[in-house]
Amino acid sequence: MEATYKGEAWLGIAFRFSEDERMGGSDGILGSPGGIPQKYRLNQGFIEILSPEEQTLTEASVETTEDGDQTITVMKFTKPLVEPNQIPITPGENKMLWANGGESTTIGYHSNNRSPFSLNLNFDGSSAPKPVEPPSLKVGDEICTTGFIMDTFCINRGTLLDAPSVVTLQNPDLHSYHCLLDVPVCVNSGFQVLGEKDPSTGEYCLGYRLEETDTVVASGRAAGSVEDGCTTCTGNGMGTKGYRATVKGVIKDLGDGSQSVSGQPLLTNIQMLDASVECATPAPQTVCLGSPDGAGSPDGAVPGTPSAGEKAPTVDCSSVTCETELTEGYTLRHKLNNPAEPDGTISMELIYEGEAWLGIAFSEDERMGGSDGILGSPDGIPQKYRLNQGLIEILSPEEQTLTEATMETTEDGDQTMTVMRFTKLLVEPNHIDVTAGVNNMLWANGGDSTTIGYHGTNRAPIQINLASGASDTVSAPNMGAWLAHGICAFVAWGMLAPSAVNSAIYRSLFKGPLWFKIHQFANASAYALTVIAFVIAVAFISKEGNPHWFSSHAKMGLSMFIIASVQVLWGAARPHLPGPDSGDEKTTIRKVWEIKHRLTGTILLACGFWQMSAGIKLFAGKYSGVGSVQEQGVTIAYWIWIGAEVALLLIGGVYFKLLRKPVENDGGNDAKPPTQEKEDDAV
Repeated sequence: MEATYKGEAWLGIAFRFSEDERMGGSDGILGSPGGIPQKYRLNQGFIEILSPEEQTLTEASVETTEDGDQTITVMKFTKPLVEPNQIPITPGENKMLWANGGESTTIGYHSNNRSPFSLNLNFDGSSAPKPVEPPSLKVGDEICTTGFIMDTFCINRGTLLDAPSVVTLQNPDLHSYHCLLDVPVCVNSGFQVLGEKDPSTGEYCLGYRLEETDTVVASGRAAGSVEDGCTTCTGNGMGTKGYRATVKGVIKDLGDGSQSVSGQPLLTNIQMLDASVECATPAPQTVCLGSPDGAGSPDGAVPGTPSAGEKAPTVDCSSVTCETELTEGYTLRHKLNNPAEPDGTISMELIYEGEAWLGIAFSEDERMGGSDGILGSPDGIPQKYRLNQGLIEILSPEEQTLTEATMETTEDGDQTMTVMRFTKLLVEPNHIDVTAGVNNMLWANGGDSTTIGYHGTNRAPIQINLASGASDTVSAPNMGAWLAHGICAFVAWGMLAPSAVNSAIYRSLFKGPLWFKIHQFANASAYALTVIAFVIAVAFISKEGNPHWFSSHAKMGLSMFIIASVQVLWGAARPHLPGPDSGDEKTTIRKVWEIKHRLTGTILLACGFWQMSAGIKLFAGKYSGVGSVQEQGVTIAYWIWIGAEVALLLIGGVYFKLLRKPVENDGGNDAKPPTQEKEDDAV
């Protein structure tokens, strides 16, 4: 046999039982460029290479060649027709399967790049049934179609980002306007108008890609409303979930021919109309992703295989131990034990590079509140907790059903390792069920702390298919809001507040009361931005269901807001100086006010510098940027800026308060007129 593929990828061909069109139990020959074809036993969701004694292929090779600008992968082999314990190959009709890696040369999950077919090996190689011809479309065709609008990210992910238990193509009517139109990762991935529902699979067919993202977003936001949860929506529409529209456009590109989003025609010059508008000539149907391999599965998914967007499975996690890297230096290993039985369990091992408390949890909605957690510290054993926003509650002794539960620290060279192990029942009363499929989970650790408590940025949600080991990180929401919060805080306390202080320190360089006007304007503007940053934080902490004033950053923010408010009121109610010609001394209350005003301003400024630095770390932790080049770059730039601000404050303070003052007191040339002294004393 010789399999030829336009591209560089792993290739596969398999023989299956005549009465079965599924992958499970098939005999496959798979090969990757740089290696040789080998024989595998194919199962649903994992593959098993046969023993060396069963590797009977001859003249076996996989090579790549160049045909102009096109790379071609060619797999060749010769195989006996009949072999012990293998599906016999007949001179007549054979039930077969084909697959390839698309753009991957590493043998693994084939995604949509596979199909069953029948081939009569005794004749001219014609196969039956003939593949369905794609719709007759060409560039320049005008298209009109009505359907659900879906973002590419959620299609490729397989489940809705805002409802991880919902299969994207089964229930696009449950996709919220918020997820579709507010979340950057969804908006930036592009959009598609879906086709009709395929009754054989229960999934909506892929439709047409839409080129003008801005047009789609504007139309969708006009159809939704802020009151219904879409924060960027501008209309008063009734839409909350399942955005449908009639789309008109012109085919710009026919796609790459694959059974995926990129294989669908691309519409340009699109018009977004209300779904009630009927098309005079409905568009031809495009690709439906129904798979014979999924037959018999109630949700259309193959047991043990990942949905789109997950990493490819390579093992069966009920046969071997699977491994998932939660984050750098933190690894989860797990194995399912009798998952089909009522008393099935899961054995887990968490390995952390450092000495700290460790935690793993199962969640219904990727949030901490209401989750079932297993937490352990090196000086104890893992125990079960009910996790809530801002507090944790250890379960009763009767509910502590973990077995083989241990915590230990080991030394690996100069590195201390913390290891937590336990075995847990998959299904328990009043607990979140652990499934042999995709689970919403949370991980956390103490960083450098061995006392179970607040995790800081050392945590994240993650989805793991415990049957296959496939995982998918979950993006935190509201990135734009928290970025706005940080920008407001930086402008307020990194730019305006230092400028207000410097205007007072360098006031002798200004004519008349100009310095005081700058001082007042900068302080007022800084306070206004502080109020905005505070309101954003309170609103989105509430929206995300998190506790207020729990972290040190939140507590410091509240304290600064209160003190700054008092400082503004105290400044407005300042005791006045005596008249310039009265000859009176400052009153005691005026002197006390000045000391308090300067001291409070200095404390607020120092707290602001610390608060902004902590905010950079929190933002990076929330959006998976801890230790990234971006975080390091922002941190370096921040401290260079703050260093320059502090240098200006110190240089001005030392020169004008300590060095220049004696010259002025001696009546030197730098002595100021009484009117300017009065303005200087106003702060």
